Amino acid sequence: MPRSTEAPDAGAVVRPEGQGLALDGNDFRRLLRSGTAWLERNAAAVDALNVFPVPDGDTGTNMLLTMRAALEGALKPKGGGAAQVMKAASQGAVMGARGNSGVILSQIIAGIARGLGERTTCDGQSLAGALAEGAATAYRAVSRPVEGTILTVARAAGEGAVAAAGQVAAGAETSCLNVLDRAVAAAQDAVRRTPEQLPILRQAGVVDAGGEGYRVILEGMALALAGRDLPEMPAASTPTAPDAARPPAAVGDAAPVPGEEWGYCTQFVIQGNRLDVLALRRELQEIAESALVVGDESLVRVHGHTEDPGQLLSYAVRHGRLERVSIEDMDAQHDAWLRSQVEARAPDPGTEVFTAAPGAAMAQATVAVAPGAGLAAVFRSLGVGEVVPGGQTMNPSTNDILEAAGRTGASSVLVLPNNSRILLAAQQAAAVAAERGQQLLVVPTRTIPQGVAAQLAFDLAATPEANAGAMAEAAARVRTVEVTRATRSVTINEIAVVEGDYLALLDDVVVHAAADPLTSAMAALDQAGAERAEIITVYRGESPGEAEAQAYVRALRQRYPSAEIELVYGGQPHYDYSISVE
Repeated sequence: MPRSTEAPDAGAVVRPEGQGLALDGNDFRRLLRSGTAWLERNAAAVDALNVFPVPDGDTGTNMLLTMRAALEGALKPKGGGAAQVMKAASQGAVMGARGNSGVILSQIIAGIARGLGERTTCDGQSLAGALAEGAATAYRAVSRPVEGTILTVARAAGEGAVAAAGQVAAGAETSCLNVLDRAVAAAQDAVRRTPEQLPILRQAGVVDAGGEGYRVILEGMALALAGRDLPEMPAASTPTAPDAARPPAAVGDAAPVPGEEWGYCTQFVIQGNRLDVLALRRELQEIAESALVVGDESLVRVHGHTEDPGQLLSYAVRHGRLERVSIEDMDAQHDAWLRSQVEARAPDPGTEVFTAAPGAAMAQATVAVAPGAGLAAVFRSLGVGEVVPGGQTMNPSTNDILEAAGRTGASSVLVLPNNSRILLAAQQAAAVAAERGQQLLVVPTRTIPQGVAAQLAFDLAATPEANAGAMAEAAARVRTVEVTRATRSVTINEIAVVEGDYLALLDDVVVHAAADPLTSAMAALDQAGAERAEIITVYRGESPGEAEAQAYVRALRQRYPSAEIELVYGGQPHYDYSISVE
């Protein structure tokens, strides 16, 4: 068939109708470019559609930055066939992934690359199989897949593509364009059905933003393959809906990632022949929590948390010879740690920052993500080795976290994401680090107060695994109240919210809305058990002035006289106050 001779940065692929029977490496570069460009024109619309009416919708932005990283990777090889280009795109996406949706998107791209095998060109059937493998890879990457999300949409797109390719058996000619068109149609249908699968979507009258973002990417690719220019205006996205019966808008990355469980930290290496890494990962994730399984056909490294290490080892020994077996009782270690520690308190910003002795090599260190200068100073004062700027609307990438870990110079690094939307990127960074022979442990902190509590539990004398368990438990004891302004009117969690209201979120869940920030915060603090709390720390955002914040804290002291209440400058954007209840 005719081949395009345009440079990789040229416009859309122009093909006569009915062509597109095979794609080479340049074609995949063009499709990635078009999908990225179409997402760019729609990113703001996806960002604006959020299950919570708060000013932090960033799903579209995260997916766009991930796609740009994928495209940058695809442009690195000079020439190359379809598989080579997509493998390079996969590497770029994995390192550049941001936010939960971005990480899942990077795994979809990785699966597409895997599905292409070593092909230099890709026909309709191969493309369909690659799209299906993309969805399957993303499902495997998430320990507890949730239906009604980008995962569901990716699977539906893959199934639609496979169905289109199956028409060949009936004697119909199936081009790559046919496959992409069916994938887009199936993705659109799946996006509209997401509220039927997730109650929070149905209640808020929205659809999944990650799924919508993936649909937009596929649509941009299909437009390019059809030889059509991208429209100047954004896509006619599924509109917002006042009730679940109408086609809804989109939900962001706000759904919290399930918590970690601890027990025995079990690590070992399997040596064998023709080891199936994917099958081992699938099985071991059923047996152990936080299962990290990486390697190749001859050597697989395993790390997992389980209440029964024997079950884990018994399964593994059937596949090869076990070496470097390590089993540690994190619960017992943490109990011992608790008995040995004195109640710690965070120093005020400006106090002396912890540093290692000159010339000393750090065995372990921590990396924390923080969204404001004040919060960064807090973490540094507590001994954090590196602070990564980020948080709501500015999620750091997998590579950002890896580079920060590398700058600590420590052999083992514990990462505090401090945001539910950064957890998957941190976990992906840990997987990449493990492939490089480095140890990076993720403490599943979802808020800044949880991160502070976790850092206070860090003990240089303990093992990294013991620290991970102790820090996770310390974080779990903290309740977090966040106060921000509503960006639109909506009813959520049976709470009527008016645009401009002050919203209070308790542990990432909207629990109250009011015309002033104090009333809303007190309602959430009451639910958090603030009247029984010993310590309440108020982190002031960048918007409230010092005098306003001092008056705010005086009112809280009157309301909760038995608690020690402190005011700390955090400087975080979007959220006027982030409050820790211990």
